[in-house]
Amino acid sequence: MSNIKLVRKLAQKKYRNGFKLFVAEGLRLCEEVPPAQVEFGFYTQEFLSEERARNLVGRLKNLEEISASAMEKISDTQTPQGILLVVRQKFSTLEEVIAKKIIIVLDGVQDPGNVGTILRTAEAFNCGVILLEGSAELYNPKVVRSSMGAIFYLPIMIMSRADFLREMNSRGVEILATAIDKSAEIYYRHDFKKFPVAIVFGSEANGVSKEILDAARKIFIPMSGHAESLNVATSAAIIFSEVIRQENFLK
Repeated sequence: MSNIKLVRKLAQKKYRNGFKLFVAEGLRLCEEVPPAQVEFGFYTQEFLSEERARNLVGRLKNLEEISASAMEKISDTQTPQGILLVVRQKFSTLEEVIAKKIIIVLDGVQDPGNVGTILRTAEAFNCGVILLEGSAELYNPKVVRSSMGAIFYLPIMIMSRADFLREMNSRGVEILATAIDKSAEIYYRHDFKKFPVAIVFGSEANGVSKEILDAARKIFIPMSGHAESLNVATSAAIIFSEVIRQENFLK
């Protein structure tokens, strides 16, 4: 199979999973890719017009120059920037995730843009990430792009809900879940001094699953406007910042 054909196949989830590869595009994102994870890549002559682009191509191996029209045919974006890398997938161990102390858990968060944005925020706050079943695929092109490179730095793993609950309980990790519930505590009143802590965010439509809610302490963000709920990525950023505020205040 030619490399061009492989890139086209990687547009589909089954091939990304089968080959354990995914695609990264654009100067900013490709600059963040660890060179050791690059399988191969393509660039155009036009891409080399900028010094940053020349520096990037110069430090990567297994790159091939192709025409701008050929790049358009394999690109997932409407306006290709002229560079595309095929990257090896990488997952972390649970020990690496828990070592970050703050664990962000996505329980059926399906929108790739939201998942990518949460990954970006999680990296900014030095968190680990666990994706539970029903969440958007980690290496979906929209997740990769919206993570803005965070996907290459975060410790991330995928688990079932049952495995997640068993592992957190066996390791003494506190589980918090965002929920609109009479028993929920306002998020900023919760004492986040106990680490590690796993904070679970649910799907845009249905929230956190019942089996996790039953095992977790519930927290919520109070609102005074007319909106019924906040975007999940926005909610995550608000709660992350409070965890870090409390942690820094205590140092």
